[in-house]
Amino acid sequence: MAKSAPLNDEDREQLIAFLDGELDEKAARLWEARLQRDPHARAEAEALSRTWQLLDYLPQPEPSATFSSRTLDRVSVLRPVQAKPRTARRWPPWLLGGGWAAGVVIAALLGFAMVNRPSPAPSEPVAEADPADLEQRLVRDLRIIENLRLYEHVDDIKFLRELANDPDLFGDEMSP
Repeated sequence: MAKSAPLNDEDREQLIAFLDGELDEKAARLWEARLQRDPHARAEAEALSRTWQLLDYLPQPEPSATFSSRTLDRVSVLRPVQAKPRTARRWPPWLLGGGWAAGVVIAALLGFAMVNRPSPAPSEPVAEADPADLEQRLVRDLRIIENLRLYEHVDDIKFLRELANDPDLFGDEMSP
C-alpha cells in the first residue's frame, strides 16, 4: 500500500465541507472513498469531528431581550435616503458615431504597431543545469521545502528570528 501524504489546505477545506454536508453527491462519494483508503485523511477527519464535539460543551450565549429592537433601530437610521432618479442623458448621434470611429482607428493603429515592432535581439543560450548541483541544492533546502506550508504565512525572515529570540513568547523550550 502506498504511503499517503498529509492533507494540504485545499484538501482540508474540502474535508471540512464534506463533514458539514456541503459537498455535492459526487464529491462526497470521492471523499468517502478517500477516507477508507487514506489513513492521514481519516485521522484528520476524526480529529475535526472530536473538536466539533468539544464545542458542544462551551456555554451558549443568549441575546438580550432588547437585541432585536436595538438592531432594527440602528438599521432604520442607516437606511439611505431615496434620491430622485436621474434622467438618461442622450448623446447626439454624430458624437456617438465619431467616438466609435475614433476607437476603431486607435485599435487598428495599435494593432499595426504591435505587429510591426522590432523583435528583441537573440540572447545567448542558457547553459544546462548540472544535475549534481541541482541535487545538492535540493538536499540543502530540504527542511525549507518540507516546511514550506508553515513559512507561507510569514512576511519576512526578520520576523521569524525575532520570534526565535524572544524567550518570553514561547518559553524556554523554543529557544535555540
